[in-house]
Amino acid sequence: MLGRPVRNRISSLKVPHDCLQPFAIRGCPRHRPCGGTSGIRRLMLTLHTISAGPVSLTDTDYPPLPEDLVWIDLHNPTQDEEEAVEAMLGLQVPTRQEMAEIEESSRLYEEAGALIMTVTLIDKATTNRPMRTQTTFVLTEQRLITVRYSDLMPFRAFEARQARQPEQYASSGVVFVALLESIIERIADLLEAAESDVGAISDLIFYPEATTQNSEEHSAEMRTLLLRLGRRNRMLAILRESLLGMNRLVLFARAAAPWIRNGTLQRLKAVERDLRSLSEHEARVEAEISYLQDATLGLINIEQNTIIKVFSIAAVLFLPPTLVGTIYGMNFEHMPELDWRIGYPLALVMMVVSASLPYWWFKKKGWL
Repeated sequence: MLGRPVRNRISSLKVPHDCLQPFAIRGCPRHRPCGGTSGIRRLMLTLHTISAGPVSLTDTDYPPLPEDLVWIDLHNPTQDEEEAVEAMLGLQVPTRQEMAEIEESSRLYEEAGALIMTVTLIDKATTNRPMRTQTTFVLTEQRLITVRYSDLMPFRAFEARQARQPEQYASSGVVFVALLESIIERIADLLEAAESDVGAISDLIFYPEATTQNSEEHSAEMRTLLLRLGRRNRMLAILRESLLGMNRLVLFARAAAPWIRNGTLQRLKAVERDLRSLSEHEARVEAEISYLQDATLGLINIEQNTIIKVFSIAAVLFLPPTLVGTIYGMNFEHMPELDWRIGYPLALVMMVVSASLPYWWFKKKGWL
């Protein structure tokens, strides 16, 4: 494809067997080179077949692929695993850097009869800091290759179903659509959870329980609600990006994969409809979050204005008594009131009256 960079693969170097140390990824034993030795870890791929389900390939050579192989899942692949798949299938697997490119021509394209489709998905959605992660689907008429660098729940759920009934996923198109359906189910669950949490936040904002909270505690609760809204908004931003990317992916696959037909094509059309409905639902939840953020900030501003109003009124109330005290505190030689017997009590009465009159006026106007 024009404009796509050509990657130069570096040949794998052999290392002594005693320098390989076992470690685990996704529960599978793997090996990596120890120390600073320039080498590769022993190859291990997960192949999903029709007859036997998942099959582990642990050899540095490239044996013949099973005839009923429909899906190769590359989870955190090394360069060696990518090279193995490319050698076995004659396809070029995108690198992690290429998967991160955002232009559509680098995410959806056809190469050597295969459809290469990259989409952004959500990872760590149940934590306070959800992350974006890219997943690539390399789809041919015979096989599907997935490349991912996160342990995503939709993939785990589909792998469990496929392992129980591998015969139901007898083609790459069926596996591809089933994976999309699993991803959509996960997005729908996250949207439902977000909507429920936003509803709970709305109740806390507009229907607070009758408590004896002071102003500081109420402000702290409002700040906490703002943080919850911000985290939900971040998650929705990632989901919105996922829905947009998946919608483009489905349209591209429908137009460029003529082997997807009959029942599989109908399921793909259903996926497209689900994506539209979820996009509308996400937009509505996002609008509600935006409204709640504005409302929370407005309530915080009202509370702060009330505090400022109290200080302003206090300043006005104490201004006349301060004026009286300032006048009689001046050190002039001739001040006849200083010689009065009732001068001091009279000054105190004047201070009280000068403070009481503004207070009465504010109460009459309803400002207190």
